This record gives sequence, C-alpha cells and structure tokens, in this order.
Amino acid sequence: MIFTSTRGQGGRVPLRSLLTRGTAADSGLFMPEHWPEADLQRALALGTLPWAQLVAGLIALFDDRPEAAPQTLAAVTRAYARFASPDAPPVRMMTGQCHALELFHGPTLAFKDYALMPLAELISDEMRSSGGEATILCATSGDTGAATAAAFAGRPATRAAILFPRGRVSPVQQRQITTTGAANIAPLRIEGDFDACQALVKQLYASPEAQHDGFTAVNSINFVRILIQTAYYLSTTARLWTEKAEPVNFFVPTGNFGNVLAGHFARLLGAPIGKMVVCSNENDVLPRLFETGRMERQPTQATLSPSMDIQVSSNFERMLYLIANGDCDRVNHLQRELEDTGSYVLAAPELMALRRDFVAFRVSREGALAAITEVWHRHRRVVCPHGATAWAAALALDLPGQSVVVETAHPAKFPEAFQSLGQIQPTEPEVLSALRGRAERWINAPNDAARLRALIASLPHG
Repeated sequence: MIFTSTRGQGGRVPLRSLLTRGTAADSGLFMPEHWPEADLQRALALGTLPWAQLVAGLIALFDDRPEAAPQTLAAVTRAYARFASPDAPPVRMMTGQCHALELFHGPTLAFKDYALMPLAELISDEMRSSGGEATILCATSGDTGAATAAAFAGRPATRAAILFPRGRVSPVQQRQITTTGAANIAPLRIEGDFDACQALVKQLYASPEAQHDGFTAVNSINFVRILIQTAYYLSTTARLWTEKAEPVNFFVPTGNFGNVLAGHFARLLGAPIGKMVVCSNENDVLPRLFETGRMERQPTQATLSPSMDIQVSSNFERMLYLIANGDCDRVNHLQRELEDTGSYVLAAPELMALRRDFVAFRVSREGALAAITEVWHRHRRVVCPHGATAWAAALALDLPGQSVVVETAHPAKFPEAFQSLGQIQPTEPEVLSALRGRAERWINAPNDAARLRALIASLPHG
C-alpha cells in the first residue's frame, strides 16, 4: 500500500513512513493511492476479532510488510494493557434502536487514548529500530494533548511539544497536560485559539528542517491514528449488525473531523454504516458547509465543549480529496483559497457526494444542557458536553436503522459545564482527583514558528 498527498506533490511513501510524518512536503495530508475493495464480510470478520487483533489486522491491511504483523500486534497489545480493560470500547443499549459507544475508558478518559496509546508504542518501536529520535508535535484543544502526554511520558528517544491555547482547554485537561512530571513532555501555552496552535504545527511540519528535527505527528493529521480509530466503528457495526441486520448511524461530536472521518473509512472498507452525523457546537463551520456548500473560517467561540472549539477542520481536506475523486489539483486550489481568503465553495456534485454519506447538526449551549438533562431523566446517565451535542442530534433526528451516540470523553473532565444542572453531576474518577495535588508546569511559548522551533530544539528527549 502506497500513500500520496492530497495535494499531489508530496511523494509516494509506505505506511511505516507515516508513523513519523505530519503533513506531506506540499502541506497536504497522506491518503492511500488505492483503498482495499469494500467487502462486508471482511469488515464483519475484522470487527468480531479480539480488540488488539482487530487493530493490528486493520493496520496490516495497509502495511506493505507482512513480516511486521507480529511486532505490530505485540505493540498494540502492550498499549491496551494500560487500559482498565483490554477489550473493545463498550457499547451500551439505551433503547431498542439507540446505543451509546463509550470511548472514555482509557488512561486519560477520552477517545484519543484508543489510538494514541498504540501509536506511541509503534513510534517507539520505529525509534528503537532506526536508532533515531522523535519530536512529537501536538496541537490540542484539550484531549489530544492529555493523551499525548500520557502516551509519551518518559519514553526513550522521544520528546513531546504540546501546544495548547491559553484559557481554551478545561482546567482538568490542562492539569492532565501539565502535571506528568516527565522531562520529555513540554506543555507549551500559546496566546490564541486551537486554530493558532494547529497553524504553528503545520508550519513546522512544512519547514525544510522538519525531517532533520524528527518532527512527528500524533494529531489526526497522522493517517495511522485515524486508521486505528476506524477499529471501534468496525467493532460496533459488526456487533450490532450481527444482532439486527440494519445499517448503523453514528452521531459524532466533531471538531477537527478526524473521528467522524474514521467512521467513513470503516464504511469504505465495507462496514454497514448508514449516516455519519457531524455534531457541532457554536463553532459550526461544518454545518454551515453542509447547508451552503461554503467552507468559511470565522472567529472561534469559547463553549461548554472546548475540544470542539475549532474553525479550521484539518481532516476535512481528506474528505475533500475523496469527494473530488482524487483530483489533487482541485484540492490544492481549494485549500490555497481557504488559506488566502478564508473560504471556498464546493461544486454541486461535491456537495451532493458529501450529503449522501453525512448529516450535519449544530447544538447551542442551551441545546447541549437540555440534552444532558434529558439523557439524565431518560437513562440516569451523565454525559459530557461533547457527547451532549451528539445526544441532541440523536434525539432530534429520525434516521432509518440503528443509531450509536459516540461519547468521546468522561463528563468529569468538564465539571464547569454542570454548574447550573443541580443534581446532575458527574462522579469524579480517582485518576482525576489525584491530579489536584500535583504541581503544574508549562512554558509560555511564542506564536511564531521560527522562535517556536528554536525553543523546541532546546527541550530534552526521554
């Protein structure tokens, strides 16, 4: 399997090269030249494997090194040994047609753990094999940074520079990033929003020094991370299809478009998925796109669900590549237009292709609080404000088939969201309460790529 850039000028590389790559040399994102043929039976067979075998088997589909399969399985198995349970994420039945997919059972209580922990193991294996050193660059709106800090703390031959926007992540998320005590974890606080952090990381990946500096991506711009996330969509659809042969719709809290794209990847592999529902908060760049065909960057608003406070959804470039039928010139033209003018407009066939497989839904602050309240009264279940956007959509939309609400984080990570909700309060797990006694450490970092590179170069490796 060979991968090329969405913009057409980034070279041709195998999967193993993507472990330590961010954007391509032309600033595009890597995608496979050809997808494995969609196959329902193969998708169902993969989805019913034990969890570590499913993840390793999915990676093997895209790896040109069959001899690497045992090492991949060993790395994935080590990663999930750090979870409370090494099994697939739980799927809870809420009603006969509605289920909740719980993705908050990892070490930092968010869905990013399910991909970042195995990715860290695979990167470590690559460093041991090559004798090299990796500098992990991570822009975060909260959960990616926490999961990156947990995954790489103390790892030899790696250092992690985690860029987070001042005042734009929850206090719990910030403590997860800033209290590891590991010398190779550098929390870098940036003045601005997540999009500013993400822009800096992209500039560093695209710089001539990126390879020399060992810059390595763990954001969802890393194809391998998205591929690993595809596993829980395969697992969930296989389980539900076996019980009732109906398409499965997923309601996904969405910011950078990575998690919902992973579900679409599962569909491309043959999983019986109906609609992927893109659930947004007040930062509604994607619902506006679905309604009008116009992608337009606007100022980012601070909301109850900070991990979704994004106005430039980087992973949508991969979806743009798919709906443009692999036309790299078209993708390059639109992305340049977005960078230069702040907007672009899809052609009618592109918008039609998007609407065929996706639905978009926006939820206000009031709507999210109302969804938290309704889910509590219906199911005695406390959901986080991100999951609340997905629940609001699931309660409002009547889609044919089965529905799965994707709950991406533990509600106790966002206690501020529950201040007005009286008895509806999350129970704080011990792993979070333990953070309170730890000293925080961060560096106030410059919002300038050249100065930031110099700062990162001074940081220690593990």
